[in-house]
Parts: sequence; structure tokens; C-alpha cells
Amino acid sequence: MNNSNEYIVLARKYRPKKFIDLVGQEMLVEILSNAIPNNRLAHAYILTGVRGVGKTTTARLIAMSLNCSEREKNSCEPCGNCDSCKASGVDSNLDVIEMDAASNTGVDDVREIIENVKYKPIIGEYKIFIIDEVHMLSKNAFNALLKTLEEPPEHVKFIFATTEVKKIPITILSRCQRFDLHRIDNKNLSNYLQKIATMEKIEIDNEAISLIVRSADGSIRDALSLLDQANSNNLTKIDLKSITRMLGLAERSKIFDLLDKILTGNVTDSLNHYRNLYELGADVNMIFDDLLNVTHYITQIKISPNMKNDIYVPETERIKGAEIASKLTLNDISIIWQILFKGFQELQQGIHLFQHGEMIILRIIYFFDDNNDPSKLKIIKNKNYDDNKDINNTSIDNLDKIDNKVNKQEAPSSVKSNISISNYREFVDMFFKNREGLLHSKLYNDVSLVSFKEGEIVINTEKINDSSFNRTIAKLISKWTGRIWSINSSSNNLGKSLYEEDIINQQKEIEIMKNNSFVKKILFEFPESKIHSITDLGEINNNEDIKENKIKKE
Repeated sequence: MNNSNEYIVLARKYRPKKFIDLVGQEMLVEILSNAIPNNRLAHAYILTGVRGVGKTTTARLIAMSLNCSEREKNSCEPCGNCDSCKASGVDSNLDVIEMDAASNTGVDDVREIIENVKYKPIIGEYKIFIIDEVHMLSKNAFNALLKTLEEPPEHVKFIFATTEVKKIPITILSRCQRFDLHRIDNKNLSNYLQKIATMEKIEIDNEAISLIVRSADGSIRDALSLLDQANSNNLTKIDLKSITRMLGLAERSKIFDLLDKILTGNVTDSLNHYRNLYELGADVNMIFDDLLNVTHYITQIKISPNMKNDIYVPETERIKGAEIASKLTLNDISIIWQILFKGFQELQQGIHLFQHGEMIILRIIYFFDDNNDPSKLKIIKNKNYDDNKDINNTSIDNLDKIDNKVNKQEAPSSVKSNISISNYREFVDMFFKNREGLLHSKLYNDVSLVSFKEGEIVINTEKINDSSFNRTIAKLISKWTGRIWSINSSSNNLGKSLYEEDIINQQKEIEIMKNNSFVKKILFEFPESKIHSITDLGEINNNEDIKENKIKKE
């Protein structure tokens, strides 16, 4: 029995009890508001999205609504007062069975569910099975569930929740109605935290809320956990400084100041400012992660000047960001980004992090130096670029020179400029041509295209467990082509990977080949034989010619 005085964390205390309380999922609520009252119900639902956006909560609300005996006729909202709702409110509803697939992955666990399917509900109308993190089930477990999921009894509903929808077999997905829960945008999340803070009588600055929102990255659970953590210090008022210290970050304004000092070319001031941030407790990795975020924000201001009026960004950041953006071209910003990103990657594998950070700063200073002397930097602060000028006026090839001069490392292959890429396949082929085999393999096998425009592509990367994947390929393709590329992710799963497309095309070719009279004769004579692939004889002859020429030369 729970102690009435026991503290309940905010994420649990304010878990939504009704659909209307779900934050940032208006489309989902609208669909369910029409489907449930009209009894247009699927036998299985799958809820997907990043952590902390409300997948499990939504699953429980759907279960509660379906079994609510006093729900209003034209509403999807559970009443909260009937026996079923009360039982669900204290997690004791015998008609709602939850299973965590992360810890129950085997076929025996699924067989237990299958055995329970045949029993009718006790209180409500449906027996509902909620399986969280369903992608963790084994292949055999999915296969065991398949038949029951295809033709379940009328009294049974399945609700699956997952963060990795791409790991779920297509045979399972095709039998479910899918809902994609979106990240909570900054506006909705900021307003929600303000509301919670008011109800909890927590005094907190707007700038502190902005930092929490930024750190939560669209997760409402993470945001509430951070607010809870900040409030546990029993401060009279939570301000930006206390949140910064709690997260081990440098003050955001000081990150802008650091970047500004770097761009003025004063080596001593830049390194001293960096050292001060470090001595105040800022983590080196977080310093350069913040520098990347600041650089990205400056890019947004450069491309869309209205960004400097975004009220959900602290005023100090907007002023400093706009000031720095006015001094730089898009090409300057792109190169700074690339140097920072490459350095940040190196930090993940480094040992002497503080010293490595100093060298990254020197790289940027060196790049903008006219005379290859870090103490005589070309003064960027005297520039004033109001318009977006040609971003190709500075060669990105100079990045290789930076590594030679500063890190004494061998430079990679030279950069090509003004290379045109007309389609996604050519885009992927660039990684093969430039000997980025691992990235080429991922792009070919695991990534599906959503949309393509030269310089801007949208891809589905749900199969790739790498948060820096988009930034990595954007950096490389920008370097090879001499222009900035924007690489964005989407949960749209309508497209296919190049590998899947090639397999489909090959099967089509095989079917056509089977109708060839000569092939038909061969298949008739050898009935056990199968066509596995088709190869152009011209390709074979060319390869043989190459081998022959090589032998002659030897």
C-alpha cells in the first residue's frame, strides 16, 4: 500500500488521464475521437515515436476508453468513474494485460499471451494486451504471435508500443493500424512546463525553461524529469544559471562569446575563455556540442532572418546569434561547422580532451588566417553580410590543410567542387567512389529515400542507431561537391532502400527471363534449377579483357 505522503515524480503525477491531456498529439486524438465512438476499431494498434512522447500512456488511454462502460456516446474520453476505469487507474484491471518485451523477449512469453486470448474479459467489453518495446521480441516470438494477431477473437485487442518500428517484421506491421507520435515542439513543451510549474508553485525563469526544453529534445517525460531535478534543490527560484550547473553545461551566452572570440582571431583570448569554461565545470564534449548547436542556430538565422525573433529562444541568444550571423557568409558558417563536427567526432575517441579542444579552436583560427599564422587572423568581425552570397567563394579543400598544419596528420583525398548530383542513387554512389564503404553500405541497405532535391534530401534512418549519421554524411557530401547539403530525417516509411529496389527490379527481370524460349528449355531440362541473378555478358567480357591486359603487362 502506498504512503499518502510519498513523493510522486512529476512525470507520473501528471501522466494524462484523458486524451485531451495529451500534449502535441492533436492528429492522433482527432482520429481516435472519430473511430472509438463509431466503433470503427482495429484489432491491433501500433504506436511509434521517440522516447517520452506518450506511447505507453496513449496505449493505456485507448484500453481505458474501449472498456469504459459509462463513456459518452459521441466521445472517446473515458469517464474515470466506472469499475473498469477505476481499476485501470490503479493498474489492477484484469482485462488489461501489459508486457514489457524488453525483458520478456522469448516465444514462451508470447505463448502465455496466446493462451490468455481465449478467455473472455471480466469487467469490460474487451481483453486488451499492451506490449511495450515490442521490437525487442525475438523472431520466433513474432512468428508465434502472427496467426493470433491476424485473426484474433472479437473480444481481443492488441496495442503495441515501440521506438524502433523498423525492427518489427512487415508481416506484423501489415496487420496493425499505425500511429506515429511526434516530438513535442518547443512552443507546446514550453507552455506545458509553465503550466506544471504554476500548479506546483515552482518559480522558474523563462530562460531556464528554454534550456530544459532544448535539453529534452521533444520528450515531455525528459522535460518533466529535468524540471523535477531542478526543483529538488529547494531553490527559491530556478534560474538559467542553476539549470546550466545542473546539466554540466557552459552558460549559453558564454558559448556565443567563445565563438565570437575565435572569429576575431585572438588566440590568447579564445583559449583563456575556453579554459575558464572548463574550470567552471563545463564538460569538454558539452562545450563543443553547444558550439555545434550555436553554429546551427546562426545558420538558421542566416537562412531565415525571422528566427532572430523566435520568443522561445532567450533574448540574449537571439541578439548574439544575429550579431555573429551578420559577420559571416553561409560558406564561412559551413566551414566552421565542418571543423567543429570533425573535432567533436575526434573527441569521442580522445583521451586528452581539454588539450584536444584547444587544437580544435586553433584549427578554426588557422583556417581564416591570411598568412597561415594564427596570431594574424583575417578579421571577420569587420565583415557585414546582409545577403546570402555565393557559398562557393572559399574552397572547402582548405580543411585538409588545417589538419596538416595543426594536427600534423595526412590529409584525406582532395576536394572536388561544383559536382552535380541529380538523383539519390548518384548521391549514394559518391560515398562508394570516395571509399566510405561503411557509410555507403548503410545508405544503400538501411536508408530509404523520402524526397530528393539537389542540396536537400529527406531520408528515413530508423534502421540506423546513430544520432550523428545525418551530420556525418552532410559534412562529407558538402566537402566532395563544394556546396552545402541539408540532410533531414523523416518517419515516413513509404519508400524503399536502394537494396530493396534492386531486389524488386531483379525479380522483375527474372520473371521476364523465365518467358524466354531458350531459358524455358533449360528450366524444362533441369527442373530443380532456379534463376538467382542476371548478368550482362558485356560486363563479363570487359572483366576478362582487363585481366588479360594485366597478365600481358606483367
